[in-house]
Amino acid sequence: MISATVMTVSEQTGDPTQYWKQNTVPETSRRRSTMKFFSESQARLLQVICLAGFAMVVLNGLKTVPQITDLFLAGDGDNQMRLVQVRDWLGGQGWFDVRQYRVLPPEGISMHWSRYLDSGIAAVLRTAALVWPMPKAELATLILWPSLLACLMVPVLVHGNNRLFGPAAAIGALAVFFSWSKLGGEFVAPRIDHHNVQILCATALFYLSLVQGRALILGALGGVATAFALAIGLEMLPFFATVWGLVALRHAFGEDSTGDWLVGFGVAIALAAPLLMAGQTPLSAWGAGYCDVLAVPVLALGAVGVVSTLIPVLGARVLAGPVVRIAALIVTTAMGLWLTNPLLGHCLAGPYSEVPPEIRNTIEATITEALPVSSMLADFPEVFGRILLPPLVIFGMAVVAVLYLRTRLSRRQWIALLQAFLVTGVGFGFALVQVRAANLMTPAIPFLGGFIVHAFTQVPRASLLRVPVVILLLLGLPATIEGGVTFFLKPSSATKLASGSTGQTQPRLSCRNAAAMAEIASLPPSVLFNPVNLGATILVATNQSVTSASYHRSADAFWNGVGAFQSETALRDALTKSRADLLVICVGGLADGEAMLLRSLKASRLPIWLKPEPGDRKLVAVFKIDKIALAAASDAP
Repeated sequence: MISATVMTVSEQTGDPTQYWKQNTVPETSRRRSTMKFFSESQARLLQVICLAGFAMVVLNGLKTVPQITDLFLAGDGDNQMRLVQVRDWLGGQGWFDVRQYRVLPPEGISMHWSRYLDSGIAAVLRTAALVWPMPKAELATLILWPSLLACLMVPVLVHGNNRLFGPAAAIGALAVFFSWSKLGGEFVAPRIDHHNVQILCATALFYLSLVQGRALILGALGGVATAFALAIGLEMLPFFATVWGLVALRHAFGEDSTGDWLVGFGVAIALAAPLLMAGQTPLSAWGAGYCDVLAVPVLALGAVGVVSTLIPVLGARVLAGPVVRIAALIVTTAMGLWLTNPLLGHCLAGPYSEVPPEIRNTIEATITEALPVSSMLADFPEVFGRILLPPLVIFGMAVVAVLYLRTRLSRRQWIALLQAFLVTGVGFGFALVQVRAANLMTPAIPFLGGFIVHAFTQVPRASLLRVPVVILLLLGLPATIEGGVTFFLKPSSATKLASGSTGQTQPRLSCRNAAAMAEIASLPPSVLFNPVNLGATILVATNQSVTSASYHRSADAFWNGVGAFQSETALRDALTKSRADLLVICVGGLADGEAMLLRSLKASRLPIWLKPEPGDRKLVAVFKIDKIALAAASDAP
């Protein structure tokens, strides 16, 4: 029968093989059409997810419009100082000159910030100024800049999680991003400091090191992202070192394409890092051994990383097997660190290595984000809970999800999960010393959140577990956890501050607002001796100069705002050295610096070298510094 059929086709076509072609091609076409349908359907789904993410970014931005001025003045001083730096550059200050001359004038203080970030913000500001007058354009920039970065973060999370666990994981990652204030809060107005750009670059590297593709190009992109993030600031350095080292270990165990990835990464960072350093550092400072910016010590450390990770790759035929490759990695790293110790050894104590011990202690005791976990738990339990409890809960839920899916995970998925768990562990370990190091785990937590949602989709629809799992997912959302923490631990809004003279309570007020800044702006142009927490706010909201701001390269700028208020003698010495004209404190009661000394002096007696400055002011107290009397008091035995 078959023979007859073939013969019939042969007679008609002259080729028996045409029978098989005519009957198999339609089936292949149907399969291709089905695959194309599902591919296009998933692409459309991802587009919808991204659009939903963009819509959330827009809503977050619009929500801040009515209160943007208040949010900005009451918020982080780094955002305020960044705008001051951008204004100065647009006003004619040199690209390589990043000193802030209005702190301790006329010399100013050295800043360790990057002009690359200033240029991006300035581009948005100049564009906004085409539509609005400059004051409104600045406020618009405070919303637009973090929103633009959030819009870049959305596709990174969506496509990265989809490549590893599918669309459900992409949705879960976005849910974590938008609901965890430590992460999503870095991408909302008025956050124009450097942390969001660093987190964006770190998140890009996290997925570039895991997704499949042209490994050489993926590694090169990762190297450029790493170099740029380090040019912005060094806070994420432990994260980059962790991911780089993990890829090197994966190569040691023979994972395909990791060698090409390491080559691309190594070449890219070896070229990009020095170029980026040269692009923002004056030629005279190229050899400076700064530990808080991309400079010679970090370049030396990067060179050690490039050499030690590429030796096992380039010598793969000789260095066969994981034990030999890991040994080569360890030995070359140790030798490299020993050889470069003269260049980077002084940086082992951290970015504050050249800061006097008393100032270092002041920084670690007064800057909330620099506190260890033990101090945060004792003094700011709500802040601790909002920052660290969500990732701990997500970590635990992800472990349970891994146990549930352990027999259904691919090798690449296992690697991705192990990397996420290790990154989270490294971030939490550093956070035990300084809570701001929680940023190190921010690239991994959305990934783990996405995996948890993916695990939920693997629970059969008929299973009785689905309802309790949904409840757990809702309870595990960072927004839910933070809401619970706030409800149970946040101090009452009626918190009072006891008055030293009457023992009665008074409402706490802050001077980081438009009304208080208007009182300071109405003063004659002066150099103001100020508590440290008011420094950046005064700079951005007035034309006054200050003597204190919380930037570690100037020991005096730190000491003037904190240590100088600890005793009358310390205050007298600091006033003499600073050459300030007026002293300004907040009378409301919030600890805007350690101004309790002056509040108590105001209630009893003032030194002869301080005179109340007349004026109708309700939020700030201003004192004229009698420089003749101050000099006489300083010379007295």
